[in-house]
Amino acid sequence: MSNVPKIKICGLTKPEEAEYLNECGVDYAGFVFYEKSRRNVTLNKADKIMGRLDERIKKVAVTVSPDEGLVERIADAGFDLIQIHGELNMDVLGKIKIPVWRAVNIADLCEAEKLLDPVFTEDEAACNKITGILMDAPDFGSGKTFNWHKSRRLLKAGDRSSPFTGRDLILAGGLNGSNVREGIKLFEPDVVDVSSSVEGESGKSREKIFEFVNAVRS
Repeated sequence: MSNVPKIKICGLTKPEEAEYLNECGVDYAGFVFYEKSRRNVTLNKADKIMGRLDERIKKVAVTVSPDEGLVERIADAGFDLIQIHGELNMDVLGKIKIPVWRAVNIADLCEAEKLLDPVFTEDEAACNKITGILMDAPDFGSGKTFNWHKSRRLLKAGDRSSPFTGRDLILAGGLNGSNVREGIKLFEPDVVDVSSSVEGESGKSREKIFEFVNAVRS
């Protein structure tokens, strides 16, 4: 794995924000499809924003306990990946046509392990669709970190039965330009994911995005 992780900017809500991502050359753009989130967008709105993104930037649909209808609409809309928080029904997983990032909101280590284990034991073929594990804070979109030092043992380094083995590790939850380098040193993630800390009063801030990107790449 490279020492410098790839970068995902999550929660785009305006077409002009796509230009910020193009300018700084990030790797992933995230779109939230969850009505309780203030960053929630419709598929039509997401399509307009995606139309402004460089083709090399992969589009990630962020969902919470999605049903079969939603995952099919997301795949048809041209997304490259789907990120799933909350519950993941095996029937839903079977319907997904694009790679999956399984998100774990880490409030308690034991609960996180219980959440992951069943997913990776029921259906090997379906679980091969899960190409990444995203470690997030207890409250999705809260802008707060989880307990990094205590949570490192979730990775179970060297354990072939670990869900993390052979999958990308995405570090999320409360990252900002000041703490992201510490997170990189602790977890050596393949991808770092940011949303709240790169926002201003009315959406994503070009200045804050560049500050975060520079911190990651320095």
